[in-house]
Amino acid sequence: MNQADQYLETQVLTAPPEQLHMLVVDGGLRFARLGLQALNEQNYDLSHESFSRSREFVNELIAGIQEEGNPELADQLRGLFGFVHRALIAADGDRDTKQAADAITILEQHRDTWVQLCSRLKQEQATHAHAPHRSMTIEENETGRSWTT
Repeated sequence: MNQADQYLETQVLTAPPEQLHMLVVDGGLRFARLGLQALNEQNYDLSHESFSRSREFVNELIAGIQEEGNPELADQLRGLFGFVHRALIAADGDRDTKQAADAITILEQHRDTWVQLCSRLKQEQATHAHAPHRSMTIEENETGRSWTT
């Protein structure tokens, strides 16, 4: 195994879920872009291979969608990634650069949104980690106040 493969394996094995999602999105984007470039160069073998690899990453995104908490959002994400998957099929089968570009645009927008979400979560975690902790007295607890206040 070469160093790049070892690095990637370590990154995947130690990554938190939000970073794993980003790795999958990045993989889908990388191969979709490569497929579009190959399509523009009329290298149809490479474009087919690249779009196929991109679809594998998109399938992983779809498989990773969880219903808990917000089933409506889960359905919307499945629909979004389903559209990307179909666009990649059309890009491959019909040699359609517009479909490839549409799939890439959606994956890029999802990536940008995900980056913003992760940044916001980090800020919130940092704020909560640095917030002063106040101990509650027994009298406060006996008045019915929660230990979480």
